[in-house]
Amino acid sequence: MLLLLSTALAPSVGVLPAAAHHRARLDPTEPLFTERSFVERNLELDTTWEHRADGNGVELSPSFTWVFWKWLQFDLEIPAAIEVPEHGATVGSLDDVTVAAQAMLCCQPDRLLDYLSLRLEVEAPTGDRAKDIGGAGAYRASVLPGRLVTVRESLPDLFVQAELAYEGAMRPDLGGSSLAHEVDWNVAFAQQYLAGRLRPVCELLGTSTVAGDDEGTIVELAAGVWTAPFADEHWLSPVSMGMGWKWPVTGGADAELTGLFIVEWAFDA
Repeated sequence: MLLLLSTALAPSVGVLPAAAHHRARLDPTEPLFTERSFVERNLELDTTWEHRADGNGVELSPSFTWVFWKWLQFDLEIPAAIEVPEHGATVGSLDDVTVAAQAMLCCQPDRLLDYLSLRLEVEAPTGDRAKDIGGAGAYRASVLPGRLVTVRESLPDLFVQAELAYEGAMRPDLGGSSLAHEVDWNVAFAQQYLAGRLRPVCELLGTSTVAGDDEGTIVELAAGVWTAPFADEHWLSPVSMGMGWKWPVTGGADAELTGLFIVEWAFDA
């Protein structure tokens, strides 16, 4: 849709140097499912589709992030979801609204890490538990290191980002189960090609439930790509798009397959 819109508007709008000052292809590559280790100012729309044994779900998540003093990021995400069960009526609702703060503590290329951030996140229980769309709420704390690694001189640097997070539910589900507590351990690998216009990403995602009714570990794999499709002089040069899939390699995951499509407009840091 954005590609068609830009093609239609480009002849009449022309080049807007101020808007084109930021170029999405020059940004660090962020993972698709793992939290990024750096801070960024952007507007983003995530569209997530999940296929489960008992039906499908779609979530639209517009979000806004802003950075203060170049190191402190604040986030606001307002998701809405639609559940399409295999048997039963389709339902929709506002999901749990998320607010977060992320502080980039350091680092620089000559150190052990290029990036190191701490993130605190709260999901307010604004969803509808009766429709199985959020409503439990959660709190989450994450450590997010990132490192650029030279694999071969002839290849782009490999950007390795990790996420170690602790998450706890605020409310039990309607079935009265005990509050779940999880440890997430995710690792993402990304490279940039074609001057940053094409960025493949692969991820290893782990979730270990350490307290609750379903203790155990779920491991998933994810793969996808980011693209910055617009020319540097184009007024849509701050736009990038990401798309990817994740699937479980161990039992216990809610979704058998998850697809994600992201449209992001990034601002100057």
